[in-house]
This record gives sequence, structure tokens and C-alpha cells, in this order.
Amino acid sequence: PVESVPVKVVQPTNRRQIIPAGQPLPPQPSANEISPEALASQREVEKRAKKLSLMELTERTCKWPIGDPATPNFWFCGLPVEQGKPYCEAHVGVAFQPMSARRDRRR
Repeated sequence: PVESVPVKVVQPTNRRQIIPAGQPLPPQPSANEISPEALASQREVEKRAKKLSLMELTERTCKWPIGDPATPNFWFCGLPVEQGKPYCEAHVGVAFQPMSARRDRRR
């Protein structure tokens, strides 16, 4: 006969919330947290973006998502990335802002 050993199930306490497909995205950084220069640069670069799908991304293409993933007109920037970063120059400017600058703009 095989002995059964009781198994204790432990629930992780610090799990990230799972957002089901088709649901609204979590709040994105508000415009007042991003410098006006970075926002203007982002809007300008998105006019000439390559509009790639997930399957078209490579290590050399900007992976900045644009639009709502639950809709057919969702795409990724696709422009050449900055060395060692996942985004192009304009999107790096939005994504990697110093915390002190973000805090100052929030007031």
C-alpha cells in the first residue's frame, strides 16, 4: 500500500493582479508625470512608427505598445531601439524619466 502524505497549499501573498483579456488596462502614467518635451517627441515619432504586430518585433525594434490590446488597431512602435534599451529614443524619453522630475511635476 502507498502512504498518502498531506500536502499543504500555500497561497503567495504578493501576486500581481491578473487582468483578463478584453478588460480595461490599469492606469497609465498621467500626462503631468511626463515632460512636455518627451510627450511631443512621442507624438511626433508615432506618426512615422512602423506599426508592428507582436510577431514582427525583434531585439532591434521598439516594443512601445500603442492603443488598446483588446482592439485590432493595437500595434508596437517598431522604430530602431536605443542601444541596450527596449524602446526607441522618443519612447525611452517617456519610459525612463528620473523619479525626482516626475515627483516635481505631480505637484
